[in-house]
Amino acid sequence: MPMTLEQIPVDARPAVEEIRQIGGDELVREMMGTFVRFATAHVTRLHDAAAVGDLESGTTIAHTLKSSARQLGALHLAEVCASAELAARGGDAGGLLKWSEEAATAFADARGWMERLATTAA
Repeated sequence: MPMTLEQIPVDARPAVEEIRQIGGDELVREMMGTFVRFATAHVTRLHDAAAVGDLESGTTIAHTLKSSARQLGALHLAEVCASAELAARGGDAGGLLKWSEEAATAFADARGWMERLATTAA
């Protein structure tokens, strides 16, 4: 059963609608599926970098996740990744670790609706 727009978080709806206007439901499915696979790996890599104090990798990974999440409407994840990026850029390894853990939670929250869109667009 296709998701309705009402089942997508309010703050994600404009991004999903923009993607749909550009390429229809097929593009929504493709982009959401790609992001879920990409983010699954990158959230783990962010935490791994944070766990060993690798601020350079943490900055790059957080920035990449932030940008992609924002484009697809996962705004809370994007905000958390922005905080992780700022912590890493500022040399705050403890902050990077904290925000990497928050990123895992934020991604888990977004993953459900994103996976549903990957299989059936709204």
